[in-house]
Amino acid sequence: MRVLDADQVRARAPLPELIDCLERAFLLGATVPRRLDLNSNDGPAGRHFLLMPAIDRDGTSVAKLVTYFPDNPSRGLPTIQAVIVVFSSDGVPLALLDGSMVTRLRTAAASALASRYLSRRDSSRLALVGTGALAPWMAVAHATARPIGRIDVWGRRPERVQATIAAIREFAAPGVEVFAATSLEESVRSADIVTCATSSATPLIAGSWLQPGAFVDLVGSFTPAAREADDEAIRRARIFVDTFEGALTEAGDLIDPLSRGVITRGQVEGELSDLVGGRVQGRQGSDEITLFKSVGTALEDLAAARLIIQA
Repeated sequence: MRVLDADQVRARAPLPELIDCLERAFLLGATVPRRLDLNSNDGPAGRHFLLMPAIDRDGTSVAKLVTYFPDNPSRGLPTIQAVIVVFSSDGVPLALLDGSMVTRLRTAAASALASRYLSRRDSSRLALVGTGALAPWMAVAHATARPIGRIDVWGRRPERVQATIAAIREFAAPGVEVFAATSLEESVRSADIVTCATSSATPLIAGSWLQPGAFVDLVGSFTPAAREADDEAIRRARIFVDTFEGALTEAGDLIDPLSRGVITRGQVEGELSDLVGGRVQGRQGSDEITLFKSVGTALEDLAAARLIIQA
């Protein structure tokens, strides 16, 4: 059984190929049981231990073990850490992958895939909200899918903003300018694409800031108690999700406004498989605001793992 570390995973999953790989995966589908949260009530609040399995049509399977410890940064550790075990169609363990890197890459690639259907083709300015380990990959993936020429990075800690800028510059295409945002509101108001990768419990993005034609990408929160965008942002947008099963049971950005009648279930128009399969239409005009809410699915881990072990 092979063991592939973060650098090996990244080298085997270039974002353009990974985005295409996810598009095929959402088109063909797989068996994806609901993820299991084994969080203990005896431990610190907010900690999660997740099990995420998926089985392809040929029997190839993956199981991802994930820890989400929001207090880890204070100890110099990542909030999210994971490993992925890959099994052959015969049940033979094939590889152990750095699941943290797989998660960052496939999450970013899923948002870039959504962008293909929901953002304007000429989108050139990106506002990145958040400075965690996922943030640089979100920026690079969006710049892969659209002709992004400028990226504004916003975060609460200036040193993390600078570290995120450096990481983006390392992996983004030449010619992409990256700046520290002086104002979150100003950056969002001028952005064609707004991507949020935070653990914020309260909304950061105001709907009144969004310009006509903006695409909003929310990936940070995956619990009913957390939100990254306010009611007005949700109300103004045409809404899409990675999966109905995940987003409608875990995403506070949707669960909260749905529970209070701010939006109706019918306003969540489709999931990624619907967009890829042509069952729902994505962007329909240059001025409409679109929104994609992702909480993650093991289908993405399965697709990424197959690409990585076959490279």
